[in-house]
Amino acid sequence: MPQITNERRRFHRVATDKPVTVQVGDARHSGTVLDISFRGLLLRAEGDWAPDIGTPAQAQVLLDEQMPGITMDGEVAHVDGTRIGLRCVGMDLDSAGMLRRMVELNLSDEGLLERELSQLISG
Repeated sequence: MPQITNERRRFHRVATDKPVTVQVGDARHSGTVLDISFRGLLLRAEGDWAPDIGTPAQAQVLLDEQMPGITMDGEVAHVDGTRIGLRCVGMDLDSAGMLRRMVELNLSDEGLLERELSQLISG
């Protein structure tokens, strides 16, 4: 079952095990999302992909076969072996709505969700 980790962050991270495909230029890399938030995601990469920090990337998270996934434009924020952090720099409205619903289902307090959305909008 997904759980939320906070670790003194402004945005709650939702733990998950959803498959992800990351597009970097013409190359595609597969992996598993470890956690996701409005500010980015942490994934475990398959294979020997080791991107440079700052590399632009687009992550496509598959939620399930019946639902559209989450598409997040980002850049590589950190690399620790096969664990790669992507900082979100943008996403379309449908993806933002899907992510909002995912966070909402995992938060026990709707006020926390509204606070996070306000912080995201205000920068």
